[in-house]
Amino acid sequence: STNAIITMATVGLLVLTAIAVLVAPLVFGIYSVNVSDAVDAEAFRRAGTALTRIFLVQILFYGITALASAVLNSRRRFFAAAWTPVLANVVTIAALLSLPDPGEGGWSYLDVLDDGRLRLTLSLGATAGIALMTIVLVVAVRRSGFQFHPVFDLRHPAVRKLLTMSGWTLGYVIANQVSLAVVRNLADPGSGDATAYFDAYTLFVLPHGLLGVSIATTFVPEMARAAARRDGKAFVDRTSLGIRLVAMLTMPAGVLLFALRRPIVGALLQRGEYSAADALITSRALAGFALGLCAFSVYLFVLRGFYAHHDTRMPFIINVGENILNVVLAVILVDRYGVLGLAASFALSYALAAAGALVVLHTKVRAFALRDIWASLGRICLAGALMGEAAWFVAREIGGNSGTDAVVRIGAASVAGLAVYVAILMLVEAPELGDIRRRARPGVT
Repeated sequence: STNAIITMATVGLLVLTAIAVLVAPLVFGIYSVNVSDAVDAEAFRRAGTALTRIFLVQILFYGITALASAVLNSRRRFFAAAWTPVLANVVTIAALLSLPDPGEGGWSYLDVLDDGRLRLTLSLGATAGIALMTIVLVVAVRRSGFQFHPVFDLRHPAVRKLLTMSGWTLGYVIANQVSLAVVRNLADPGSGDATAYFDAYTLFVLPHGLLGVSIATTFVPEMARAAARRDGKAFVDRTSLGIRLVAMLTMPAGVLLFALRRPIVGALLQRGEYSAADALITSRALAGFALGLCAFSVYLFVLRGFYAHHDTRMPFIINVGENILNVVLAVILVDRYGVLGLAASFALSYALAAAGALVVLHTKVRAFALRDIWASLGRICLAGALMGEAAWFVAREIGGNSGTDAVVRIGAASVAGLAVYVAILMLVEAPELGDIRRRARPGVT
């Protein structure tokens, strides 16, 4: 059945990728309805479409990566899936560094049309990184001992079940993209808000990838196996612990992003054409996102509890609700708060959706008690609030908002904040600390 699923899923990915490449002008047009008056809208869309055609090829590679990761996870091999994204980033960065100095004023969207090297470096550089990530994972699958041979059988029971589940998953993705397109077009064109929003999101999602995804990668296979053998106690134990660990690890990351948003943006982005004013706008967006980091990571982990039961319909329904809420809040908040309002709407919608997802999972799995989780989240929020105060107090007295001064400020405030966070958790006797210590021992998973 695995071979049939991989074969037909790959065929589906090829078809989907081909369609996406063909409709690239429509795809980019949806995200660029609201264009600044300062640019040539037609030229801007032509440049964007030229890049989008190549970027959309990544659908195929990401899909195969997901299939390969699933095979490796089923064999309890997690290392390759954990480090290959780093390889993709290295390739992309190397491609960008290969570009010549654009001179005063930097690159513009018109250069994408006029300079073939720039266009190909931007599009193929990123795509090559994803392709290499996929190739490495496929090699890892072969070395794991898995023997693949193509099985073209659309009527295979496993394939038919996958098609049913994939329909809801596709709807999940579409809902996210519709919400993103609306928010993108709500950003004031020409103000830098759209760039700030996506720059801040990139910084926001990094700790989720390092912390939240790492926990999920090790817990989800165990959750799926427990659900498959109808071991309710094992499923509840692993899911509850996973949620609490995700919250405990992502809360301090979110607090530090919020409290140190300005020096973080200054240290990482404020150089060259990226001015102090640009950094300030991005830090406002990061403030909004940071408030929702813990909720965002918990939300995605909880949805994996449904996936462990082969339920993709309920995550779709919950996600549609989250995206509707995100759009409504964005429309309400953007006029008064600008990019901060757009990012805050993201955080608030995920916080409410995470709470809702926990309740729905409880109704699906009655043994999944919420009292311990609410108590744990309460302790973590208390520790996070006091941590934020400590980090902010130290940051106010040490360092600056750019360059080396920003690094000093981030380092000193982070150490102080994390010390307070751990101390508070120890004071309230948070059991998750013991779980972390046990999992850190060699051979413990």
